[in-house]
Amino acid sequence: MLPKSILLVDFRGGSVKPRYLNNIDQAEQIICIFKECVGKKYKDIKKEVMRLESGRIDYKILRGLAELAQRRCIFTSCTDIDIIKLRRALFERGFVKDEIERDGVITSIAKEFGVSHDDIENAMFADLPKEQVLRQCNATTPKELIRRYNLSITQTLLFNATEMTFTVGAKYQQIFRTINYLGLMYETDGNEICVSGPVSLLKNTIKYGNSLAKLIPYIFQSDTWSIEAKIQMERGREQRIFNFSLYSTDPVLLPIHEKIEEGFDSEVEEQLYKDLTLYAPDWEIKREPTFIKAGNHIIIPDFGFYKRGIKLYLEVVGFWTPEYIRKKINKFGQTDTKIIVALNQNLKCSRLDFPGEVIFYKNQIPIKPILDILKKEEEKMIDAELNSFKNVQLDEEIVDIEKKAEDLHINPKTLEQLNIPGHYFIGQKIVSKNFLDYLNKEIGDKRKFTDVKIILDKYDLTDKALELIGFKVIWKGLTPIKITKNK
Repeated sequence: MLPKSILLVDFRGGSVKPRYLNNIDQAEQIICIFKECVGKKYKDIKKEVMRLESGRIDYKILRGLAELAQRRCIFTSCTDIDIIKLRRALFERGFVKDEIERDGVITSIAKEFGVSHDDIENAMFADLPKEQVLRQCNATTPKELIRRYNLSITQTLLFNATEMTFTVGAKYQQIFRTINYLGLMYETDGNEICVSGPVSLLKNTIKYGNSLAKLIPYIFQSDTWSIEAKIQMERGREQRIFNFSLYSTDPVLLPIHEKIEEGFDSEVEEQLYKDLTLYAPDWEIKREPTFIKAGNHIIIPDFGFYKRGIKLYLEVVGFWTPEYIRKKINKFGQTDTKIIVALNQNLKCSRLDFPGEVIFYKNQIPIKPILDILKKEEEKMIDAELNSFKNVQLDEEIVDIEKKAEDLHINPKTLEQLNIPGHYFIGQKIVSKNFLDYLNKEIGDKRKFTDVKIILDKYDLTDKALELIGFKVIWKGLTPIKITKNK
């Protein structure tokens, strides 16, 4: 975060936005100053930055970049003399009346410390920030400096927030763990997370504002995120509330966080994930996929199952303290979301403690009961779709079942059970009677199965197409060799 005094914003209607950087010119200039000033005092670097700022309307940007660059540098004292001991010795000499008397005291102290007169002059205030010497410049690239600048001005702006609402696409455990650790006050409707802003509080605004600022980098770590906030700022000599929004799709340079593959909480969960990906390949399986509102609390399920509009969650309840289990049961009783519970049979819990499906396990979670539940949910969806779709009219002569099901927003298995006048299901295709007539003409007098197979493969059709147009396949052992017309 940067000081409010150097924050530049743009107002548009009822909205406010920090003046984000994308051009690397200013960042290059600041980095160049720091690299060239290694071995010089901070006050000398400050002079160089001020010289660069002179006469420029964007001087606040330069000052902010310099502040961030300075934080990555190493500064040390310019002397080896014990500065505290030196100042104590000078203090014990008492007040001086003029330069001559001052010079005499410094000369005396220099002899006592075994150093020169100039060494004492340099050491008296060498521990002050402006007297510190730049020893190492850990300058990043200009683009990386811009990323940190854009993050910092976002944090600075949000220091004036009355509230901030955000969403993230992942890392829910980390987000809520951080919110609780920072002591932030929040509410959620199960989709968005609304955090109270510093301006909404009656006290501890600075501390709370710093805590809110520390949350922002964690939000940015998600692949997808959004931030919307109410910002209180002075405009026209009066305090007003402005809207602020920022999205992961916006063209703003922000810190890039290296993706770290998070480990599993237990071997039981790891083995379950392997089994699920093996035995339920047509389901999308996500770990810690979302958060679910449960009264005034939230549940972050261990797994999420997704397939064509079906959403189902699973929570693994293993070895925990009795108090933790009581809280867990209380949370489950306050949500309407369907959550499967994999419950360690050694816990003092029963099936009745949880409102949904319960699967007991000992050393390993059985995969079949989960697959049965997934199958049952899919069948429910198919039944509901069949009640909504009695007939489907198709204009296409040939179309993929998957594609058409996606267009109709239904399950492919539902589509295969519907009556489609003048059309047939062949393999993964739906074809019309007109298309079969065309296919018959294209086959013509060809009777070698290898020749006919080339035509079938062109349209991704199976042998069933041949039966529908009056052919049968002649086999020799396990090998098809030719086709003949049915009599």
